[in-house]
Amino acid sequence: MILSALLTSVGINLGLCLLFFTLYSIMRKQPNNAKVYAPRSVAAKGAPAETNGFDFDRLLPTAGWVKRAWQPSEDQLLSVTSLDAVVFMRIFIFSLKVFGFGGIIGVFVLLPINFLGTQLEVDFSDLPNKSLDSFSISNVDDGSNWLWVHFCAAYIFSAVVCY
Repeated sequence: MILSALLTSVGINLGLCLLFFTLYSIMRKQPNNAKVYAPRSVAAKGAPAETNGFDFDRLLPTAGWVKRAWQPSEDQLLSVTSLDAVVFMRIFIFSLKVFGFGGIIGVFVLLPINFLGTQLEVDFSDLPNKSLDSFSISNVDDGSNWLWVHFCAAYIFSAVVCY
């Protein structure tokens, strides 16, 4: 894989993520969308009152809903939603913890070890158009003691997943 292609892909995905986050934040504030974003409160209160006035605050994206979405405990979620939603949230939080830990180990431990290897010849004059092989385990010298770090990282990661 070429480094410039990877960075382009990351930029496009981050831009789309920011766009969808902003659109969701704006759309959930619109009174006409209450049936979509808060159906239980609409069912409990009846039809929402129509607002004819223009409110500029409804067009500003806010991230306050993210904090409120992470605050409820499993018991609170179970009282408001179904068991499927609670299990989904458990799986989602577990995935965040596992891949967060794996990402930290990969970026801060394994990536520098791989990059400092001398198995492959790397020309730094045109780095953006070069392959990412210098960041892989193939750049670690054969028989090097640094291969044990990869071995240990795999076992530590497995132990964290099983815990």
